[in-house]
Amino acid sequence: MKKKLLLVNPKNYSISMGDIKSISDLTKSSGGLLNPSLPTVAALTPVGIDINIVDECIEEVNFDEPCDLVGITGLTTQLTRAKEIANEFRKRGVTVVCGGPSVSVSPERWRKFSDTLIIGEAERIWPQFISDYLAGKHKPEYRETERFDLSICPVPDYSRIDPKLRRQFMAGFVQTSRGCPFDCEFCNVVIYMGHKMRYKPVETIIKEVEQLYGFGIKMVILADDNFSAGRQKAKDILRALRDWNNKQKQPVSFFTQVSIDVARDDEFLELAVAAGLTRVCIGIETSNEDSLKETNKLHNIKSDVLADVKKVQQHGIMIGTGCIVGFDSDDLSIFQRQLDFFMETGIPGIHVYPLQALDGTPLKTRLIKEGRYIDWDDACVDDKKYTNTYNTLTVIPKQMTKEQLQQGAYWLAWQLYSLDNFTKRVETFFNNFESSPKKGKLKINKQSFNIKALGLMWRLALFYFTKALPDEKAALRKMIKMSRKSSFPNSLATVIFAFLTVKYTRGMLQEINPEIARIRYPE
Repeated sequence: MKKKLLLVNPKNYSISMGDIKSISDLTKSSGGLLNPSLPTVAALTPVGIDINIVDECIEEVNFDEPCDLVGITGLTTQLTRAKEIANEFRKRGVTVVCGGPSVSVSPERWRKFSDTLIIGEAERIWPQFISDYLAGKHKPEYRETERFDLSICPVPDYSRIDPKLRRQFMAGFVQTSRGCPFDCEFCNVVIYMGHKMRYKPVETIIKEVEQLYGFGIKMVILADDNFSAGRQKAKDILRALRDWNNKQKQPVSFFTQVSIDVARDDEFLELAVAAGLTRVCIGIETSNEDSLKETNKLHNIKSDVLADVKKVQQHGIMIGTGCIVGFDSDDLSIFQRQLDFFMETGIPGIHVYPLQALDGTPLKTRLIKEGRYIDWDDACVDDKKYTNTYNTLTVIPKQMTKEQLQQGAYWLAWQLYSLDNFTKRVETFFNNFESSPKKGKLKINKQSFNIKALGLMWRLALFYFTKALPDEKAALRKMIKMSRKSSFPNSLATVIFAFLTVKYTRGMLQEINPEIARIRYPE
């Protein structure tokens, strides 16, 4: 009889940026991002094994469904649910194998409830594990020790996900590269991805994009930690995406992560715009230069960040970023300094994080030596089941207390996402575009309004007249007025995306802390 394999992406008890409940009534989507990790594992699994994939953000696991083997992936924030799933299946005599980013950087957290761990990239070691499993001689651990050519990566196999469920996702991922040349102290990407940039063949990337397009997905995230690091390879990919996108009746909008130095490469920016790259995430983190030096993020010191951000925006590319507080060089003034700085940027989407010492990072190693590390399992100040980056602080700060760091992070996040402040940053983005010396010369893909988009606009109008609070109505009116005045071709789509961003982020923050609007500046 065929062996049955169940692959599970656990739900996240933590409130996270992937949680879209606060806007699901508008988007009519219950899932945020269609994750390719488990479909890639499915594509690596030999014919002759029945495979089912369950993503718990859109459906529950059926523990009574007969299966021989369960594979679980996840981040550290999914650890609690992963443990529950593993234990339920092991009670039933099912073999449990776990892999993914958290397993790769902290296998000790997963070992106690797993029969086998897949540590590192799976492309070569997963087929080896399956072969051993079928022969009845699988080992407790398989570890990838080499960096390999990404040409062996298969196109993810989404056929194991019900097509009706696939349509629940707002956007999809395509990973074009792995690696990052930088050594930021707080980041663990290079631990399991390496410094050397490795890119997939362009043909494979286009096949993956086409597959998502066939599912009706028109927003694709290029899931790279630093897409622009290998500049010439990245440009080749952008040219291919441009040529492919120009042939589509409804062009795709692409998002990705880049470093700030793309602002000094006009060719890259022009190719990005022509390819349909409408948004990028740039890791700005802090306005405190001492903190950037401390964490070895030296490439941000070499530039005038505000000027570089404006340059990117003048090409019609909206930026999102992270804002970290709690570095050793940060005192209590940092929260106001960060607010003042980020209000100048014209970046609407800014995610505030108290500094965390993630597993596998040099920061964690240093803080353990200094006696200033609190393990993730012990750091949550609330119900441990609902850990998140605000209630679980792994760093003991140098110039403030943990309580002051948490309070300041809450205050800063809520200030940045006040509807008035958010709207001002959207206005700065439009103003920066209007001041662009290249305005009218850029080949910007006009985003089309299909039935799905028109349905969203209808629900947004209904929300405005029936449910919106007065400050939400005012913010939406202001942003729509901006879009009408702007010469930016995708101004209305930008405003709709911006409003959804502020609505769901405010909802997320209020779910994390219902009293957040009352929190004062730490003293």
